[in-house]
Amino acid sequence: MGIEDKVGQARPATSPSQGGSTVAFADPLPALPETARNLLLAAKRIIATNGFDALTLNSVAAASGENKAMIAYYFGNKAGLVAAVLDSVIHDEYVSSRSRLRDVDPERRPRQLIEEMRRIAGATDEFRVFFELLPRVLRDDTLRRRVALLYRWYWSMKLEWLGVASPASALDDPELLGLAQLLSAVIDGLAVQAAVDPSVDLTGPCRAFARMLDAAILPSQAGAPTAS
Repeated sequence: MGIEDKVGQARPATSPSQGGSTVAFADPLPALPETARNLLLAAKRIIATNGFDALTLNSVAAASGENKAMIAYYFGNKAGLVAAVLDSVIHDEYVSSRSRLRDVDPERRPRQLIEEMRRIAGATDEFRVFFELLPRVLRDDTLRRRVALLYRWYWSMKLEWLGVASPASALDDPELLGLAQLLSAVIDGLAVQAAVDPSVDLTGPCRAFARMLDAAILPSQAGAPTAS
């Protein structure tokens, strides 16, 4: 069976309760009390604006307007806060993309895929936080393993974009895993370009990649119009 058969016609992904795609990490924003949410958002703003070195318990307390002791109460310590920040990066963007693509008609999916790639890669502030944390992640085994798990969740989102049923378990298929990894690599690379030059137009490369995907991997949808 070729990879085009595994992707096949786009199908709505099953809900978590049905054993399909599940969120590997609880969303640390809506699920948190207001005080914890304020602290987390403040930490992300500090990292995005001033870099990781500016992230201190005092700076987070000042930027959030919350008591510094609440950081320990909700996150344990600075390391726990950083882990929560990592969990939250790009999370809401992917959750929103899942909702937009869940019931998209197969003929509409190529066009919507372009839009979702552009939205994710263009989330500059979110990626700036991730890129700022990445050197620390690479030097910290605990954070590195955490991000490795996060990437598996990102990959399952990519397969869900393509209409693969049960995308989390589909990652056991080497070809589908490779496809998800490639999609992530494209988006990460475009995010670097957007972070370096915010004026860069991401629509063109996203459109080109979607056409390549449609022609090379989704022949069963060859009759569907590609976005223009």
